[in-house]
Amino acid sequence: MLTVPGLRARIVFAAFTGYGMLWGPYLSSMPDVRAASGVDEGTLGVALLCAAAAALPAMLGTGRLLDRFGRPVAVTVVLLFAAVSVLPGQAGSPFTLIVALTLFGLGSGACNVVVVALASTVEAEAGKRVMSGGHALFSAGLLAGSAVTGLARAAGIPASAVALFAAAAVAGWVLSVRRGLPAWFARADRPPAGARRARLTRPVLLLCLLAGLAMLVESGVQQWSAVFLADVLRAPASWGAAGPGVFAGAMAVGRFAGQWLSGRVPARVLLCGSGVVSGTGVLLVAFAGTPLSGMLGIAVVGGSLSVATPTAFALAGSWAPPADRGAVLGTTTSLAGLGLLLGPALVGRLAASTDLRVALAGLCLAAFAVFLLALRLPRYDRRPAAATEGSWK
Repeated sequence: MLTVPGLRARIVFAAFTGYGMLWGPYLSSMPDVRAASGVDEGTLGVALLCAAAAALPAMLGTGRLLDRFGRPVAVTVVLLFAAVSVLPGQAGSPFTLIVALTLFGLGSGACNVVVVALASTVEAEAGKRVMSGGHALFSAGLLAGSAVTGLARAAGIPASAVALFAAAAVAGWVLSVRRGLPAWFARADRPPAGARRARLTRPVLLLCLLAGLAMLVESGVQQWSAVFLADVLRAPASWGAAGPGVFAGAMAVGRFAGQWLSGRVPARVLLCGSGVVSGTGVLLVAFAGTPLSGMLGIAVVGGSLSVATPTAFALAGSWAPPADRGAVLGTTTSLAGLGLLLGPALVGRLAASTDLRVALAGLCLAAFAVFLLALRLPRYDRRPAAATEGSWK
């Protein structure tokens, strides 16, 4: 399934896996973080809003910096995200929680652009599809981090220890392979900074909106799954911590399937199916009566949404000029990242005024909107064109 040989593909897949490993302890420890900080659902929603808001300018700026300076930016971004990923577990008050989540969002947004641009570069130069496979391994890394965190909590080991271990592993990896990272498109003959800017076409803007709605549902369900299982369905602590892991596992399976389907099924069909099935899954979660049925609904949402953002980002990257690929993807992920901003915060605010079931049920409207937007996509798929080897010097 992961068919692209050589160092480039291995770096892509390892980068996505490490990115997921940093997210796993963060999501699974959310009930503990909330308790240690003494915040309610509304305040936690505000903190998550700050995290998502910080990610947006980080995405926008990182893409342009990659085009301009290349490899040093990629290495620095990954190292900084590894460093700040341990901060949420150290929060002990509402203020420190907001600061910690803001820094986490800043680092995560920047790291997201790095791994997506890396995958898009491989697709453009090798003419092979790796975006869905990379996102599948992100989910696998998140699942591994979530599972280890859940086992550690059950054994009395603090989740912060798992986060620290994951951060050290990712930092060590990026330092060991930094020479294998691409130089991207930093060339001496590029126009001065500010002399040009990436232009987004109407189809790419449509992809931004579609991906944003998919990410709204994804982040809303995933980041509230542990709290929903623990507080609403009264699941045991180990079950509650496993909620984000179940979501990530389903996304991994779906994205591995999407990696295979991407060369066989039109993108419009994949995206339409994603919208319809994920909307149904959201309703299964919202009306779940037991932890097991809640887990089932979470898995349906994760598996069906798994193909949406990789497909949208792959299309956007393939339609971008090589010299502007970082900027286009940075802008695309930033605009789509509005879903990350609105999802957890929207669920938190609605839960504070109604209840968590109603708040989650409302996400089905966004999921079905993904289906409607997919119908308006052009009736052609991307055709990656082979490029030169220059960006991997």
